[in-house]
Amino acid sequence: MMSEVILGIDVSKKTLDAALIFENRILCKQFQNSCDGFKELAAWLAFLKITCLHACLEATGVYGEAIALFLHESGHRVSVVNPLRIKGYASANMQRNKTDRLDAQLIASFCLTQEPESWQPPSAAVKHLQSLVRRVEVLAEMLKAEENRLASTTFEIKPSIERIIRLIKEEIGELERQIKQHINQNPHLKEQSELLQTIPGIGSRTANLLLSEVEFERYSSARALAAQAGVTPRKRQSGTSLKQTSLSKLGNARLRKALYFPAIVARQHNEIIKEFAKRLKKNGKTPMQIVCAAMRKLLHIAFGVLKHKRAFDASLAFSA
Repeated sequence: MMSEVILGIDVSKKTLDAALIFENRILCKQFQNSCDGFKELAAWLAFLKITCLHACLEATGVYGEAIALFLHESGHRVSVVNPLRIKGYASANMQRNKTDRLDAQLIASFCLTQEPESWQPPSAAVKHLQSLVRRVEVLAEMLKAEENRLASTTFEIKPSIERIIRLIKEEIGELERQIKQHINQNPHLKEQSELLQTIPGIGSRTANLLLSEVEFERYSSARALAAQAGVTPRKRQSGTSLKQTSLSKLGNARLRKALYFPAIVARQHNEIIKEFAKRLKKNGKTPMQIVCAAMRKLLHIAFGVLKHKRAFDASLAFSA
């Protein structure tokens, strides 16, 4: 494994700083974060006669998605890791200085020594759904901002804000129509969406968001999925001091946001989670701890429903 070629990439909006561990040396080079930059990177690797490598970059949202997909489609192994893992690795190695070039070298060193798991891009159908769902999220935030402005604006500005609100609502409606059409045209997504909506607490929007962020079949267990979502508990203890248990928050923030209100609804209407919440309250858990545990429980139920391809049945869970 030590002879494997390693490529660490520090991603920013406009540039890619690359650090290549190759033949017991480190080569550094900067490229544009664009199609032309990707081609230059490929040409650089070809010049060095490198046909296979392990590339590693931080999960930085949309800025790193294109280069990760480009490298994956070029036949390279790619790892997309949580930035907190890189930060912890930097602290463990007492790295004091921080530049894009040094960060790329740090990521390459992390990849070489820690051997992170391989990343797999979402399927075309999921990627399409993800684009639509995320656009609705952005517009929903814009709508909320405009509605807040409307509540405190002057008489002269009010008609302008109302026009913008109408346009945003129309666009959200059109995107939701496209989401519904896309799911109906994909039998696998349609089946999964319908199964998820049999779970009390999960409606169509939550089901669509979950399916846009998670390909459930790629996870070996509900526990692994919960870890990816960052809804696993984190216990902190030092000597005799034990701090309140909280969420790890080391995974997908969109999943946590998507599960919050459904978990609150499920506490009232989902018999499994209702009994679960009562037990936690009896054991002295705080209201927020109970909601967080309900989020995790709801995700576990969703995993089980999709794994077994069977609609939610509370009686089966109680008997188990």
